Amino acid sequence: MYKFVAIDIDGTLLNSKSELTERTKSVLKQASDKGIYIVLTSGRMTSSVQNFCREVGANEFLIAENGASIFDLKRQEIIYKKYIPKEIVLKVLDLCIENNIYYMIYTDKELIVKDLKHMALFFYKQNYNPNARIETHLAGREYIETLNDNFAKIMICDEDRIIYNSIVNKLKGISDIDVTPVPHISTKRLTFGTEEKIIEYSYADISSRDTNKWSAIERLANQLGISNDEIIAIGDNINDIEMIRNAGLGIAMENGSPNVREFADEIAPSNDDDGVAKIIEKYIL
Repeated sequence: MYKFVAIDIDGTLLNSKSELTERTKSVLKQASDKGIYIVLTSGRMTSSVQNFCREVGANEFLIAENGASIFDLKRQEIIYKKYIPKEIVLKVLDLCIENNIYYMIYTDKELIVKDLKHMALFFYKQNYNPNARIETHLAGREYIETLNDNFAKIMICDEDRIIYNSIVNKLKGISDIDVTPVPHISTKRLTFGTEEKIIEYSYADISSRDTNKWSAIERLANQLGISNDEIIAIGDNINDIEMIRNAGLGIAMENGSPNVREFADEIAPSNDDDGVAKIIEKYIL
């Protein structure tokens, strides 16, 4: 019997319009009422995940920043964290500045960017939706130098694939970090009044060494006395591979990357077809 369900948010829990459907909310609440741990497991920061947790009845724990932190929702505190030391953040930042590549730095409270482009622009537009709110701070190296060691992850983005690949290779030479490049080009649709704009870019996540969603899931499950075989993991992107590969039942979304689907035990219907709800109905309800 499955006791723990880890669910990615973007591209998995939310549909392609970044919406949470009523069917998905209802099904997850029913699973939670049965005593199943519903744990949202995201690359987003904690503050951007909590409202989604409330909507689906996931009221125990959440995993944020690609596994860099575990948050206890009842106690309202971080119970585990593995952040990137400031000196490493500054080393990555200097490399980005020298090579004129866009960066986004996630702390436990805010997203720090020099200007609004790529994923940062997408998050900023989502701020019209209180459930997706991410505090965005426009600042540079000087501001980052004033902060304490609470850097959860870094994302780099660029439209030019050649420049992007070059920087990824350089970043892999920095010790004590993991670099996870996404093999496909990300496409986001943004609405400006009556107009729609499509933005495309390549991106990679940078985290502390050996930090990923599965490492946090396994730590939390051990604390709860739950074995790996009792865990379902559902995701769509490269940062979901470890949890899909290692969980008792690994589920990839139909809309997910082919690189992810090859590691899955089963393919769920797409995020526009209530794929998460259908998996929970099949295996939990």
